[in-house]
Amino acid sequence: MISFAGFSIGELAAHVADHLHRKGIDVVLVGGACICIYSDNAYRSFDLDFIATGMAGRQSIRQALAEIGFSEERRYFKHPETDYFIEFPSGPLSIGDEPPGEIASRTYPTGVLRLLSPTDSVKDRFAAYYH
Repeated sequence: MISFAGFSIGELAAHVADHLHRKGIDVVLVGGACICIYSDNAYRSFDLDFIATGMAGRQSIRQALAEIGFSEERRYFKHPETDYFIEFPSGPLSIGDEPPGEIASRTYPTGVLRLLSPTDSVKDRFAAYYH
């Protein structure tokens, strides 16, 4: 099994997203983790909020994440080798009441990560603050 010690937030998110994709579960990273990635960690967040874009249920997500060492604790998924934790807010993928303008992607040595665009990430943070 791969060690997550020393992974950046982007590397970890890409690894998780890539693993889920191989299991037929497509996700998009949203929330503060996107801002961390775009700001080179000038903003800090320790949660990876993924929105599942297909019909994957909690059980299939739980099983896929267990394969790479994550265990579910309440509504979060945690791994002993990282301080980052994973959450799956309910969908649909949106910024407030609107769909995102575009889904960006970044490629890391650990996989491909789909995430909100920089503009939609800022709009998402404003919407989270407002609501």
